[in-house]
Amino acid sequence: MEAGLTPAALRDARAQGLTLRERLADVARFVARPTFARQPMAWGRVAAWALVVVFAFDLALDGLASWLIATWDEQGAFLPDPVVQDISLTEDMFSALLLAPVLEEALFRGWMTGRIAALRFALFGLAALAMFAAGLVLAPAWSAWLGLAGLVLTFAGLIQWSRTRDADMGVPAWFPRHFHWLVWGQAVLFGLIHLGNYEPLAHPLGVLVVVPQTIGGLLLAYVRTRIGLGAAMAHHAAYNALFLAGDYGWW
Repeated sequence: MEAGLTPAALRDARAQGLTLRERLADVARFVARPTFARQPMAWGRVAAWALVVVFAFDLALDGLASWLIATWDEQGAFLPDPVVQDISLTEDMFSALLLAPVLEEALFRGWMTGRIAALRFALFGLAALAMFAAGLVLAPAWSAWLGLAGLVLTFAGLIQWSRTRDADMGVPAWFPRHFHWLVWGQAVLFGLIHLGNYEPLAHPLGVLVVVPQTIGGLLLAYVRTRIGLGAAMAHHAAYNALFLAGDYGWW
């Protein structure tokens, strides 16, 4: 074994030059049992190709899941309808192509380095997310205040992270051991927050509407840990761009 690396760490170290089949097998292993990686590969042609492969795999897997669920829904009509939002194309593009990819990746997957400063920021982010979620279910009079509190917590977390990121670089011993639970948990939570894009559920099976986003949460975790946070943001933005193009009938 090279330099005392564990089998998982050795596999991660060799993940830069994988063939197409090997890359897909590596993604499948990660989905089945996410493993911690201290450092993503350096950006370059190999990383760009890996990103293209994972992105294409995400589209194929999400497309298959959506088709299967839609086919089942034809028999039971349990899926909720999308919420119709009265916003301009510019606002829609800003939210889908910039705001969501940056903020959601920072919150849901920015902490996957395991560094203490990043984990602390994640706690701020989870508190902010709780505020935003509460604003969706409580009386409208509370929504603005809860939304403001969520923004304050988000920026407070960013400030705290920027001040401590160079000092608090240690990774707690428990983090790699429980990494798979954390990744699976964030994927489920990432899927569930997208229920806000739909009308209230009228049937328990309606939750299946966010299966593609849950799958995306797993694959974005792979991209974040193996290729980098910037790559995960690019993946997220590209996915949203295709979704937006479909919504507006551009393809």
